[in-house]
Amino acid sequence: MQPYFQSLSPAALSGDDLDQFLALGWYRMHQDIFTTSHIKHEEWHRVHWLRFAVGECTERRSHKRILQRAQRFTYRLSSVQSIPIAHEELYARYYQSIDFAGAPSATDCLFGEDPGHPSIFNTQCIEVHDAHRLVAVGYFDVGQSAAASILNFYDPAYARYSPGKLLILKTLEYLKQHRFSWYYPGYVVEADRKMNYKLFLGQDLAQYFDPETVAWRPLKQLAN
Repeated sequence: MQPYFQSLSPAALSGDDLDQFLALGWYRMHQDIFTTSHIKHEEWHRVHWLRFAVGECTERRSHKRILQRAQRFTYRLSSVQSIPIAHEELYARYYQSIDFAGAPSATDCLFGEDPGHPSIFNTQCIEVHDAHRLVAVGYFDVGQSAAASILNFYDPAYARYSPGKLLILKTLEYLKQHRFSWYYPGYVVEADRKMNYKLFLGQDLAQYFDPETVAWRPLKQLAN
């Protein structure tokens, strides 16, 4: 297929607008919304945008193990208007531990070069605490019936608790409670398995966006 990249910078974005963009394989970047067919990780690779039907996602054995290990943790949900210093400090520790390209700060990831500008997105935040210690943070945008994970990060000292996957499970829990229909975790990359953790909700349930037919198809069809 012919590679493509498109980006828009809307002045405002309603929940219905976000739902429609997500359903067409678009995603947030700073305060813009974009879509692409390829990204460059040393070489150019094809990407596949993902989504899950919230109502089809059931708790699996691997999910139960993660939740059981995290029993002592507590959680706090809030709306995001700006990034707290504690989040930036946690993100800085996380950023030093990763072996892939990432935004230099949480503020840069969500707001880009204009952090003082009001966000066009309705962003929610899940904080994970171990007693008084902040150990993980997840940001996700919500529309009317769909939501998209934007950034999950954690204290590298807690990596054994699979905090990235824990945040996905807690985001899904929120979406079920509020009767959302679709969850968009981002994309996976052909020939690069680093993003495949997004499939742990159930690879058999994952759908990918086919831009040539403008339709969502079962991910398992890609192997056929």
